[in-house]
Order: sequence, then C-alpha cells, then structure tokens
Amino acid sequence: MQVTTKTGSSTQSKPQTNITEDAGRIAQIGTKKGSKKSAKGRRRAAKKTVKAIISGTQRHQLISESAYFKAEQRGFEGDDAIRDWLDAEAYIDSMYQIQD
Repeated sequence: MQVTTKTGSSTQSKPQTNITEDAGRIAQIGTKKGSKKSAKGRRRAAKKTVKAIISGTQRHQLISESAYFKAEQRGFEGDDAIRDWLDAEAYIDSMYQIQD
C-alpha cells in the first residue's frame, strides 16, 4: 500500500508497512489520558503536522481495525460497537486526508 504525504508544494509517496500495526497504535493513542505537553507546545506540534493521503478503502480498513482494537482493549464488554466505530472514524479522519 502506498501512502502519499503532502508538504507545501511537493508530494511524496512511500510504502506503508502495516495498516494493522498503525490501527493498533491509533487505538492506543486515542485512549491515552493526559499529556505532559503544555498548550503552547501542542499548538506548535499541531502546526507541523502533515496528514498522509489515503484512499477511501484504506480509510475504511483503518477505521474497522481501530474500532476492533478499541473493543479488544475493553475486553469486548458491553454493547459499544457503534461508539467504537464512531470514535475510530473521528480519529482516523483527524489523522489522514482522504484521496478523492
């Protein structure tokens, strides 16, 4: 799978190693509480963030795997599948730009 990143006026493509690993890390990141960075530090970091460009199919795969990992982290307890999906969808959309 290719992931394209856009920086300024140039576009670069690079192979992505494993979407499942990314989805697992994304699920863990989405559940972390608190941060040691100050608000000013987060603003600086946010300005430097570059979103990778992915296809709609890749987006769907990342969302489904991230939702699965969220459910797995809570031991598949409760009936929160829709909440897991919506949380994963919001997080993936904040991390990636969808290719038209």
